[in-house]
Amino acid sequence: MSSNPSPTLRQCLDGRRNNLDFIRFVAAAGVIFSHAFPLGEGLGTREPLEDFTRGQATLGRLCVAVFLVISGLLITQSRERSADLARYTWARVLRIFPGLAVVLLASAFLLGPALTELPLGTYLLSPETYRYLLRNLTLYQPQWNLPGVFTGNAYPGAVNGSLWTLVYEVGFYLLVALLGSVGLLRREVALAGWVAAAVVPFVPYVGPRLNLWPELYLYFGGGMALYLLRDRLRMSPWVALGCAAGLVVTARLGVGFRYAVGSCGAYLVLYLAFLPSRLADFARYGDFSYGVYIYAFPVQQLVTALLGGRVAWWVNAAVSLPVVVGLAALSWHLVEKPALGLKGSPPALLRRLLPGGARAT
Repeated sequence: MSSNPSPTLRQCLDGRRNNLDFIRFVAAAGVIFSHAFPLGEGLGTREPLEDFTRGQATLGRLCVAVFLVISGLLITQSRERSADLARYTWARVLRIFPGLAVVLLASAFLLGPALTELPLGTYLLSPETYRYLLRNLTLYQPQWNLPGVFTGNAYPGAVNGSLWTLVYEVGFYLLVALLGSVGLLRREVALAGWVAAAVVPFVPYVGPRLNLWPELYLYFGGGMALYLLRDRLRMSPWVALGCAAGLVVTARLGVGFRYAVGSCGAYLVLYLAFLPSRLADFARYGDFSYGVYIYAFPVQQLVTALLGGRVAWWVNAAVSLPVVVGLAALSWHLVEKPALGLKGSPPALLRRLLPGGARAT
């Protein structure tokens, strides 16, 4: 056995080659398979991971956790390295909103008119059509339905139910921006926040009002905390094996799985992300994970509608996946990548509102 110690997370990050793009793509594809159960066969259809975890998680929720762990790592790294709050904020805006705007417009003015059961004029004049755009683009009270669309599906009405996570994602971006601006982007604060997120759901009157914020912070905050511990944290195969065992045990016990995902799962994701492999070149043709995520739900609903309103989950997933990947590739090359090319030049108004701040330490 080699006597060389396992590399620290900092050393892994400095190496620059990683499997993060591959893991994000797999997580996005996992959401498709998870949604194929309710979207193909109807609300309440259970998937295997629900049974395995005794109702604690679906594959889709687990994949969202993986996204958030990676986001916690990368967003914290981005803020820590940036002394310019305007650049940080502008980069986050460009990552989320151009792709989101296009999928919303395509849903409202291509998909909707083609599939609505209402007369076309009624659909186009309905306030709900434009509320769909406004609410989902601003992330304020997101709206899933378009008038008369997908009403006969096994999962009726919803056009893009995946978008619920974006308000949480953006909220965590703002949290990191704030912590960095006031000099609190530190491991002690991140760990305290993680503990608070684990405890607050049990506080009467407070926990229920916070909806999913505490649970989702367990995942994002897990990635954040591990990044801030990067100098001391070693990527050990033995620790990774222990973490995998912890996930399995809490899953089968029926209790504690979400906390295990936010701690053991976060470590395991990062361990796998920095294993040497050829998958480090996975995104050489583009980073399709975000496009897969935002296009999957409407495509899966469309597939179900075209196949009669109800279909086996595996048929829904098999037919939808290649279509979604194709749309994600177009989204990356025509929308997301060109938008990200502008991230070095924040608008003057944003610079006036968010002047450069001190670098977080």
